[in-house]
Amino acid sequence: MKIDETDRKILNLLSKNARASLQEIGHHCFLTPASIHLRIKKLEERGIIRGSSIKVDYSLLGYHTLAFIGIYFERAGLYKEVSRQLTEIPEITECSFTTGSFSLLVKVYCRDNHHLMDILSRKIQAIDGIARTETFISLEQSIERELEV
Repeated sequence: MKIDETDRKILNLLSKNARASLQEIGHHCFLTPASIHLRIKKLEERGIIRGSSIKVDYSLLGYHTLAFIGIYFERAGLYKEVSRQLTEIPEITECSFTTGSFSLLVKVYCRDNHHLMDILSRKIQAIDGIARTETFISLEQSIERELEV
């Protein structure tokens, strides 16, 4: 979808701060808050903006282990059913169908390594159709940002 330079600026400002005021965005774009509101509404109607969000520091809530888990299927064609069951595990915050060695890559937040082991053995590996998993524990997340458009 084509967007102009002003729309790009609006998207970049909102991706850095979803709570930015229309007045603040308008100041950066040299437009009135009403014009910014209309542009944002059009971006939402076109599906380019799909809501807004906040960033939570999960470690401050007791979730000190961030892991990425590669999931291997027993056979092809299990994506929809396995991913549906994974949505029932609240610690999983992202799930992507991937190319490469494993079929799914999930992002999971756990309190500690024991909690991670519990999630792996009692919840993820217990799902029918999952052959095995490969876990990568994040030691530090050095980049977290939205894509500039």
